[in-house]
Amino acid sequence: MKKPSSNSIHVGDFVYCRSKHYRDALQLPEELGLVIEIKRSNFKVLYSNDKRAWLPLETIARMKPERDYSTFLEKLHYLIKKVHALEIELVTDGEAHFLSLRIDQIDHETVDDLRRFLGEGFISLIVVPEGMAFMQLEIRFKA
Repeated sequence: MKKPSSNSIHVGDFVYCRSKHYRDALQLPEELGLVIEIKRSNFKVLYSNDKRAWLPLETIARMKPERDYSTFLEKLHYLIKKVHALEIELVTDGEAHFLSLRIDQIDHETVDDLRRFLGEGFISLIVVPEGMAFMQLEIRFKA
């Protein structure tokens, strides 16, 4: 069996923790989680109950989402993949969410699409230059 490659799992991908030992030890739900950060061969995974856990590559499997974008994690998946985010930070304050995404580029069509996608939940979108090569995209929205 071929060992999974860390190159095949990216920020914004859905994964399943296939290790019962890790799920039990970390009290993880037996459901898909969303990769929100990557460090070497370890992946920070966010679950729908806001549980976050670092999991090694050998314990996870990449899964395809349903793509109906009805759940919070599916919405995050759409936002992350739409802008090809390299890294993200997510903070929830009451009912509003603050999502900071490190990106290479963005155009006005993508900005319009993000606003349309979030609909009435959209609060704000700010693009902040970060050095010579990257930008921080800051999106504030309600779930």
